[in-house]
Amino acid sequence: MAKGKSSASTATRKKHARKAAAARGEAEEIAFPKEKKPKKEKGLKKGKEARKKVYIPPTKPAPVQPDPLDTLGIAQRIPPELHVVLRRLAKKDSTTKRRALEELQSDWVEKARAAGPDSPIVQALVESIPVWLHHVPSLFIHPSRRIRLLAVGLHASLLESPSQISEQLLFFLQEIADPDQAEYLLGTWRMAAHDIDRQVSLYARQAWDQFINVQISTAPADTSVEHTASDETLIESAKKMKLVLDDASFTRISTFLQRVLLDPGGVYLNVNPPQPAAPPPPPTKKGGSKSASKAGTPVRRDSEQVIRAKPEEDEESEGDRNARLRIGAFGAAEWALSTHATIVTDPEKVKEYLALFDNAALWTALYHGRHAPYLSEIEAFGWNQPNVRKATWSFLQILIRTRKEHLQSLLPTLSSAVLRSAWVEPDSGVRNVMWPALLTFLKEYPNAWELEATPHVDEEDEEDDSDNDEGSQPESKPQPITPHITTPIPQSQAYQEFLQFLELGCSGSPIQGYPAVLIILSTIPPSIFATSTPPLQVLFTSFWAAVDGRALSGLDRATASAAFLSSLVECAMFMVKRLRVEQFASVLAGKDDPVCVARSLLSEQVARVWEEVSSGRLKVEVEMMAKALARTLKVLDANDQELFDAVWKQISTAIQAQLKSTDSSSSSLVPTTLRIFQLEFEPESRAAEATKRLVAEVVQAVVDQFDDILKDENVQPEPARLTSLISILNAFGSELFADEETAKDIDNTMLQNTSRVLNLSPGLILVYLTSRNSSDQTRQVWHAVLRAVSADPTRIVETLSPLLDAAEKGTLPSHLGPEGDELDSVVTQMLANNLTNEQNSRQDEIEVVCRILKMPGVFISTDTSRGLLSSIGQTLSTQIQSIVHDDNIPLAPVATPVQILQTALDSPTADHFLSMAVSLLPDLFLLAFVVPAYRDMPSSQRDTAVTLWEVWFEKLPEDVRTDVVAVVQHNLRDLLSDTSASIRPLALLQVVRQHESVLGSDLLSSIFPQEKELDAMLDSLPNAPMDSSLAVIDPLVPMADEESDEPESSVLDRWGYSTYARIVIALLHYLAEERQAAKEHAWSLKHFVSLWLYADEVLQLPHMTGSVFGKEVPQTELKELSSKTQQLTAYVLSAVVDEQWLSSVIAAISEGKTPSDAVGRLLQELIKDPMERDTVNNARILHILLQHALANATKEHADQLLLLGRKIEAKAPRAALAIVYSVTRYAPEPPRLDRYRNELAAALLGIPPSKANAEGLWTLRRLSAVAPDPDSDVVFLPTPRAVNVMKACQQWVSSDEDINEAVESEMTQVFTHLAPILQNVPGAHWDFILDVMENNLENCSFDETASLPTLARTLKLLLTVQDLAGTNKSLRAVWQERQTAILTLVRDLVQAKSVKDVSSGPLSVCRELAMSIVQDLPASLIDHDTFPKMCHLVTDSSPSEQTMAYSILKEAAHKRTEHLVVEAAVETDNEVKPELPLELVDILQRSLPLEDDPDESPVSAAPFMIIVLVIEMRYMNQLVFGNLLSWMLVFDLFTNASLKVKSGYIEHLRSLNLISDYFLPEVLNILGLYGGMPKAFKLDIWAVDEFYLDLYVADSPISLRLLAAHLYYRALMIVPSLFRSWLLDCRDRQLSAAVTTYTSTFFSPTLIRSELAQVKNPELAADLSDENLKIKVSNAVNEITASYTVDEYQLELRLKLPADWPLHSIEVKDTNRIGVTEDRWRAWILGVQQILTFRSGSIVDGLSFFKKNVTSHFEGQSECAICYSVISAMDGSLPKKPCKTCKNKFHAGCLYKWFNTSHSPTCPLCRSEIM
Repeated sequence: MAKGKSSASTATRKKHARKAAAARGEAEEIAFPKEKKPKKEKGLKKGKEARKKVYIPPTKPAPVQPDPLDTLGIAQRIPPELHVVLRRLAKKDSTTKRRALEELQSDWVEKARAAGPDSPIVQALVESIPVWLHHVPSLFIHPSRRIRLLAVGLHASLLESPSQISEQLLFFLQEIADPDQAEYLLGTWRMAAHDIDRQVSLYARQAWDQFINVQISTAPADTSVEHTASDETLIESAKKMKLVLDDASFTRISTFLQRVLLDPGGVYLNVNPPQPAAPPPPPTKKGGSKSASKAGTPVRRDSEQVIRAKPEEDEESEGDRNARLRIGAFGAAEWALSTHATIVTDPEKVKEYLALFDNAALWTALYHGRHAPYLSEIEAFGWNQPNVRKATWSFLQILIRTRKEHLQSLLPTLSSAVLRSAWVEPDSGVRNVMWPALLTFLKEYPNAWELEATPHVDEEDEEDDSDNDEGSQPESKPQPITPHITTPIPQSQAYQEFLQFLELGCSGSPIQGYPAVLIILSTIPPSIFATSTPPLQVLFTSFWAAVDGRALSGLDRATASAAFLSSLVECAMFMVKRLRVEQFASVLAGKDDPVCVARSLLSEQVARVWEEVSSGRLKVEVEMMAKALARTLKVLDANDQELFDAVWKQISTAIQAQLKSTDSSSSSLVPTTLRIFQLEFEPESRAAEATKRLVAEVVQAVVDQFDDILKDENVQPEPARLTSLISILNAFGSELFADEETAKDIDNTMLQNTSRVLNLSPGLILVYLTSRNSSDQTRQVWHAVLRAVSADPTRIVETLSPLLDAAEKGTLPSHLGPEGDELDSVVTQMLANNLTNEQNSRQDEIEVVCRILKMPGVFISTDTSRGLLSSIGQTLSTQIQSIVHDDNIPLAPVATPVQILQTALDSPTADHFLSMAVSLLPDLFLLAFVVPAYRDMPSSQRDTAVTLWEVWFEKLPEDVRTDVVAVVQHNLRDLLSDTSASIRPLALLQVVRQHESVLGSDLLSSIFPQEKELDAMLDSLPNAPMDSSLAVIDPLVPMADEESDEPESSVLDRWGYSTYARIVIALLHYLAEERQAAKEHAWSLKHFVSLWLYADEVLQLPHMTGSVFGKEVPQTELKELSSKTQQLTAYVLSAVVDEQWLSSVIAAISEGKTPSDAVGRLLQELIKDPMERDTVNNARILHILLQHALANATKEHADQLLLLGRKIEAKAPRAALAIVYSVTRYAPEPPRLDRYRNELAAALLGIPPSKANAEGLWTLRRLSAVAPDPDSDVVFLPTPRAVNVMKACQQWVSSDEDINEAVESEMTQVFTHLAPILQNVPGAHWDFILDVMENNLENCSFDETASLPTLARTLKLLLTVQDLAGTNKSLRAVWQERQTAILTLVRDLVQAKSVKDVSSGPLSVCRELAMSIVQDLPASLIDHDTFPKMCHLVTDSSPSEQTMAYSILKEAAHKRTEHLVVEAAVETDNEVKPELPLELVDILQRSLPLEDDPDESPVSAAPFMIIVLVIEMRYMNQLVFGNLLSWMLVFDLFTNASLKVKSGYIEHLRSLNLISDYFLPEVLNILGLYGGMPKAFKLDIWAVDEFYLDLYVADSPISLRLLAAHLYYRALMIVPSLFRSWLLDCRDRQLSAAVTTYTSTFFSPTLIRSELAQVKNPELAADLSDENLKIKVSNAVNEITASYTVDEYQLELRLKLPADWPLHSIEVKDTNRIGVTEDRWRAWILGVQQILTFRSGSIVDGLSFFKKNVTSHFEGQSECAICYSVISAMDGSLPKKPCKTCKNKFHAGCLYKWFNTSHSPTCPLCRSEIM
């Protein structure tokens, strides 16, 4: 193009000229833009058609448009708030714009819609309409979806607002806005209606449809009308609420859309021009210059693109923005086309309008590549934008549908664009939109192929003012294809791309593409076919290239292959038809005969189809292929016999060749094809007859091949070949036996070769049996088959499987069956082998047996089948009983019998199952429901057993069901009481509860033993507690001397339960759920309480094995059992107990009558039975029940009950003791009780010493039982009675009789109650009491369980005496005389290390009592040896005892440290080495036990795994707590220790690696640091520098972690050097990093504060006090400065604590050295560094070392006689130059100065010569 020349047409230039005139204020008529038609340029190359020059409208100049707020003075007429909002619309920031739109909507528009028409808000919005419409174009195409949505919504809201607003807005659009502004407003509005966001487009389209109407008038507009001030016409139009678009406005919108399509960036730049830095100048007039008007719209240049602003939002690039705008513009163009087609019919106007789209650049939006081949000068609009391509194809569809008669002028452009873009489109989504438009285009304009193939050249448009240039050729309809090609066409690139499209399987969319291929071929003219030679071969080679290149191998390969085959056959037939047309025949056949070419074409394609399908390369269903061939043959049969014969010959040849194929994949090809042919062809037709002949030939060929195979036994044909032949015979079996002679030959062949046929192919036998219509012949062959199978048992699975398949499918004739016992022995032996030898069993053989038993009448006899089922049932019962009692027996062996039984249950012999039900079904119930409750059973095996049980049980008659249920109940009852059973009682109870519908609801009588049976079991158990030490807890338990019965050992199950425990536990849980049944069976309370007592014994004595519970029973389970017993007992008793009930029960029992209720009868039994068998356990049971019964008792009830107790006292002393003890504890004080106490006290005086061990013991027990609560107001005994009791006891002890320990123990307990009464009574009785206490302490020990009751009572008495002595002066004097001796015994008792490593409840009680006494020991009883002797107490079994022990040991640790400090300070020959006690070291070196898995199967332990883990965790916590307390004591030893002692301790810890090997691993594990910082225990809210043991909770993991954190803090404070050494040696980087971060985060700040506080503490820093030493502490920078002043000079040392101290050492800086040599100063610094770093010394220790060195260095130093200073002012040295005469010392510098000034080397004092 020549420089200065425009590519715009005349009409376009005129339009721009008119716009420029309008900008100058001149009235100008708006006309529709026209673009001139291109003309042929001179000198075009011969044979080439001219092509239009690509027109890209250049970017118009974009001056900054002034804001109407300023130019129209709107800012002064609206509220300031609205002014601010409107100003923010002009900001570039998206957030600012969004907020402005939101505020404008919510604060103004919404309020205006709610307010009246006269509202100031409405008036303000009316004034602001020009401002809003000024910003609308930029907002409607803004990159932000949110802003576009808000803008469209706001625009719609304004239109729907009160009439003043909407009328003004529409009036502005129609009358006020200039053409450019209206063009942009309406254009962007219409684009918004087609926005890519659905919500934006929906709102914009609704507003457009509601308020915009298009009405193009054919008459010229009347421009002479002038509007008056009232504008009545316009107002009347506005009231209609419609904006009517005339033809000029519609044309402007279309022109705008064209510009957006061609240059969206330029349009966007016009809408959003760059903002200038300064305020905009007055707007210049557009197009004002003559040159601009003459030249037209300026051409956009590349240099102008640099001013484009950066996209406002980073998420949208320029390419995406252009694509979005083009999509909206294409959508708007579709609307414009549709609207234009409905209202404009003038051909000239249509042609002018369509000229807007006659631009090759526009249609590059169809092309996917970067440069379209039909316009390579520019970047294709559709590159990397599939949505743009979709929109373009959709636009093309609308263009063709609306203006197909007027597109001849666009065809040259469209042909190249459409055909060169369609076949190379890679996006499947675009192709879905493409196909309708493409097929419509090719159908309407088939000459597009030739137009595309015709080369084009460019021409430059010439300026021409004539309007007649707009199209010189009249419009015409598409011309038909001419029969002759007048001009040779070069090779068509579009056709080559179409062939490539076929080669690629329709570019990856075969399902959508292949159905369209036939339509596409029908549009290709012969001239295009001629461009490729040979045409047919090239076309179908491209077709098959998709198969060769595996282009159809996708997810839906079968459907794609079917589409390919259908298209191929249709196209082949279509091309055959084309060969019959002359103009096509000359091109497609060339010089060959068209008929021969057609025959060759069909034959080749049919042969290729058969080959590809048979080989499997073309994955298509055989039926589909056969139907396609059948349709082809039917057409050929009806139209061309010659072609039919050729194709049929090809198919027959292929089928005959297929009969010899060994490919199993195509075994169904021949029979399926022939069967389809038979169904598809019309009877009597030539095709049907040919098919019949071919079938006969095929069948005969197959029979001949089988004869050849059977004749030669050495021949082993391929299995695939046999399969293919059999499939043919199976398909045409009726034809096989149509001839009698042939049938007889086949019968003989089958009988003679049965074994070989069976070995080669059982399928041939099945074909014979199903196709032969003679029952006799088939029965003979079947018997032969069974005999052949039994003759070779090793291959029975292979030979029988296909026969069984046929029998199950029902394809075998019903008359077949065994003649005798052909298979009976073989099947029996096979079953026996698999049942007896499970390890070598074969699943395939088991499957065969199951299938045979399912159909016994076909393969084996019925009797044999019944015998096999009976044998299987017996085997299964035996295996189930073994499994139920032994967990080690695998479950796999039962799978086979169950599987066989389930299969045979539906067989004809199912009636035999009725006789097996009672013997087998109960065991099957155990397998199906009981075994899975405690063992891990495969789900498939469990489901099979459950299904077999349910189906079998459902089929039984009612009477048989009853018998089966009875046996099941009996089995469950036995399992419940059987200690060898593998199931827990609660698991068994759960199974029973789940199947109550089958077992019945009365489980108490069917599953559980009756009352008498349980009573007998209870009577057989030991009637005394396991150990007499339980008397410490329960006063009803006698001492060892009173009960001589030894605990009997019982048989326990693996969980530690006896038979009695298993039954009662299950009964307890059942009645806990069935509360009503619990009330009715109150007798069970006796057994529940008894079980509770047995469980409590194991809890108190965990090291002992009882007769009911073993020590392996988890304590948590025992506690849960006790809790549930208490709850159920309280519930049952609370339901009946009241005042009236208690009176009636006591009266009935007293009178010997039977109470009416169950609870009363139970109490009567417990009170009356002891008269015959008075046992301790019965007394304890009675006491527990009375505790609940007496809850609401009155004094009268208590009096009656006490009277009843005294009544049975002689015959049942233990029961009577329980009654009086219960009355004393739980009932109101009755009058008779005080009298009874006095009687007992008086009776003691009458008992001689000889009866003290018997009568005296019982009297003391009764007296102790009736003693009131010490905190109550009841007086135990009068003082005289108490004195008499003491006298009686003194007489017994002082006599010559041997008094038992039990008597002394009971005596001690009575003394505890008498001591408060006798505290003010002087006499020998106090000496007697203290003597008894001392004697008991000497004879008792923690290791002797029998002495624990006496010890506990003695310690209680001791505590009572101590309390009384504290307030009683006379008693205090007596006590102080004996205090030391008695407390020493207690101390020695506590510090004695236990020989037996056992723990028990009584022992814990005694230890706690002893600890409480030892805690207040006098200081004289604690020395330096106390600590090592008592340190073992921290390992006690009770956390409370450990805590008390620590408080004692802490004081002992201080005593030991004081002793070592003194010994270390005194220099003796025997040097004392400060070390930790060996006893403590032994505790520290104990490795904590790890958690071990329970010794039981995972499944059986699974329900109780949590209980076990809880117990182990508690035990671990107790051990860890003791170990941590030991470390606490270690750090307590450092308190107030000297540096020498500390160093000794640290060296001991280092030598034994106690910190690195024991302390840190344990603490870090507790704090969770081995898992890294994410799993570490966070200490943000906790203070680690203090810990209060009194607040420690044993069961709380937080308490243990906080204690560990406190110890970690103390370790860092006391032994930081050992910690740093461990950290340096740590090889675990993750652990090292976690420890470093954890320490510096949670500990370092606290440690630094503590260390600095120590320096400030006057008490701790007492050694640093000196008038010359000053210590400064800077908390802000963690520094300590020590300054020592000598003669106004300072020696300064600075210590800097790092932020992560003590991970890094303290930095020691020598800031000022004066008067000290450098070597000595360095030695001092090194010493301080060593104390702080390697000896774990504190800062106070380091500063003390520094002070000692400085003090000793300057101590005794004399002043220099010259300068009278110790330190020289010149060099900071000391006086070291002595005078030999006067012995004075001088500074070297001072002496040198003296020599110079005096001119004499003499002493300044004595004047003697120095030199």
